[in-house]
Amino acid sequence: FQIILIVAVRVGSTRRDLVEAAYTLGATDNGIVKRVIMPANAPEIAETLRLVLGWAWTYVIVAELIGSSSGIGYMIINSQSRLATGQIIFGIIVIGLIGLLSDFAFKALNRRLYPWSLA
Repeated sequence: FQIILIVAVRVGSTRRDLVEAAYTLGATDNGIVKRVIMPANAPEIAETLRLVLGWAWTYVIVAELIGSSSGIGYMIINSQSRLATGQIIFGIIVIGLIGLLSDFAFKALNRRLYPWSLA
């Protein structure tokens, strides 16, 4: 639900002069959405999705830590009960690397898809 609000705020902040210029040049409402609003806001929406990806990773890890019988979170909890500090640190590093790599991949994809963006 929060992502819908974030996207709505982004779309609502579209530069008014771009929309007015498109109307002046004869664009229809559909044309405004396709040719002005989407290209102007797509980089920010993609950046919002990148932020939400971080939230999603947090929820996945919490779910694994609480009620899983396999996975990295389960390994960390199981290692905690056996006092295997090395495995705990390894699990934390793996989680961090997966999050970092997915963030870098998403950012690279955004740069490739939206070269006009400053991000």
